Amino acid sequence: MAKTSRRSGARAARKRAVKASKPKAGKALRRGYKGFCPLRTQQGAISGGGGCVETKHWRDLDPESFFEYVKARKPLVINTDGVLNGALGVLFGLKGEHARWALPGEQGMKAMQQSTAASCEVLVERKHAKSSFFGQSDDTAREKTTFGQFCSELEMGNELSYLTTQALEDGNGCPQSLAAEHVLQLMRGCETLRPKLIGNLIPVQYNLWFGRSSAGSSSGLHHDFHDNIYVLLRGRKEFRLFSPRCLDILAPVGVENKTAKLHSNGLISYVPGLRSDGAPAVAVREWQKRQGSKCGQHDPSDSGQSDEEELEHMLNEALRGRAPDEWSEDAPETGKERNCTNAELPDSFCRATTTSNGELSIPSLLKGRYITAALSPGDLLFLPASWFHEVISYGGDVGGHLALNLWMAPSGSPHSTLQMPYDDSFWEAFFQRLSPHGYNKPRGARRRTKPKPKKPKSGVKKGSSKAVKFQVDSPQLGKGMERKDWKMM
Repeated sequence: MAKTSRRSGARAARKRAVKASKPKAGKALRRGYKGFCPLRTQQGAISGGGGCVETKHWRDLDPESFFEYVKARKPLVINTDGVLNGALGVLFGLKGEHARWALPGEQGMKAMQQSTAASCEVLVERKHAKSSFFGQSDDTAREKTTFGQFCSELEMGNELSYLTTQALEDGNGCPQSLAAEHVLQLMRGCETLRPKLIGNLIPVQYNLWFGRSSAGSSSGLHHDFHDNIYVLLRGRKEFRLFSPRCLDILAPVGVENKTAKLHSNGLISYVPGLRSDGAPAVAVREWQKRQGSKCGQHDPSDSGQSDEEELEHMLNEALRGRAPDEWSEDAPETGKERNCTNAELPDSFCRATTTSNGELSIPSLLKGRYITAALSPGDLLFLPASWFHEVISYGGDVGGHLALNLWMAPSGSPHSTLQMPYDDSFWEAFFQRLSPHGYNKPRGARRRTKPKPKKPKSGVKKGSSKAVKFQVDSPQLGKGMERKDWKMM
C-alpha cells in the first residue's frame, strides 16, 4: 500500500513538472505592459487579434487626438488621400520640385539620380536569395556604394539589395544630425523636421527604406526601440503586428540571451538602467549635473570639455538603446544591431516568422492573431515602440518600394500629456544638440525673413554673420524664450 502510494505520488509529481514546463497563455503575456493589446486571455486561453489596424483620415486628426493613440500605445493608419501636397507636404512642408524624388516610377528615380543625394555614400544590405530576410546584418556586412548607383541598380531590376538605416557619423561620440546625409539632402526643401502632428514628441532619427521586389520581401519579425511614424511613398507594404505583451511567446533573441524588461509603455530593453523613454539613468544623472552646473549649483572645476564630450557620448548611446557598460568606441552603431554577427540575429529579432519562407513558424498560440496594416502610397503608420512587426514590401516596377520614417523617443507613461510627453527635458536637450544643416526650427519658432539691411556697427565688418534669435514656445524651455545660434528644429 505504501509502495502504491509512493508510485502515485511520483506520477503526480511528474505530471505537475510537465504541466509547469508548458507555457501558460495567461502568464506568457507579460503583465508589465499597460497599453493597448488586441489579444485577450480568459481561463488560460488566448482570444482576439486578427483584423486590421484602425484607420483615420488626416483631416480628422490634430495633435490632441493623435496623442491619444500615443498615450494608449495603439497603432494607427493615417490616410492622406485628397490632401494638398500629400503626406510629405502636410508633415514637413516638402512639396513641388523639392518632393519630385518621391514620385512613382521613372519620374521619381530620375529626380533621385539628379539630386544632391546621388553622390552621398550609403551602406546597402545584400542577400543571396529572394527567400531570405532583410534587416538581419550589421554594418560590417553591408556594401558601400553611392545613393545614385544604388538607384541605377534598382532600375536594372536588382531585387536582392535594400537601403535601410545608416550609422550616423559621430564627432567625439555625438551624432551630427537627425539622419544620414542622403536623407538630409532629399529633405533639403523641408519647412520643418518636427511635424505639427507630433506636438512636443522628440524626433531622434529619420531613415529611408528603399528596395525592389515583385513577389514581396520580408523584413523578418522584430521590434524597434522608438515610437515610429512610417510614411509610404512608393509600392505597397503589409505590416503584421503583435503587441509587446507577446514578448514571452515570440521570444526574440534578446530574451534567449539575457533578461528582458517590458516597461509599462511597451518599450522592451535588454540591458539594465534604461527609463521607459529609452534614456539611460546614468546619462540623465550627468545631464542633471550639468544643468545644476549652469545654475551655479555645481563645482566649475568638475566641468569642462571632457565632461561635455562624455555627456555627448552618453546622449548618443541613449539613441542607440545601449546600457552604460556597453558604451565603447568599437560598439555597433545602433541598438537594434547590437551583438549581431552573421551567425546571430540582433536582440530585437525573432527566429520565427509569419511567412511561409522561414524554417520556424510563429507559435500556434499566435497563428492568425496578428493585426494588419496594409499601406498604399501616401499612407502613414504610427507604430508605438517595441510593437513586433514583420513588413512585407512590394514594388516590382522601376521605382521600387520607398518609405521614409521618423523615430521618436517613446512616450506613453501614465503621467504624460500632450504638453509634457516626457518626465523631463532630457530628450529635448538631446534634440537641440543635433544640427540638420540649420534649416529646421523648433515647433512654434518664428524667424525674421528678409530683414532690412542695417549699417554695421563700428568694429563689425560689412557682411559679417550675427547670431539669429528665434522665439520658441516649448514646455521645457518656456514660452517665447529667446535662444541664440539655434542649430536645430
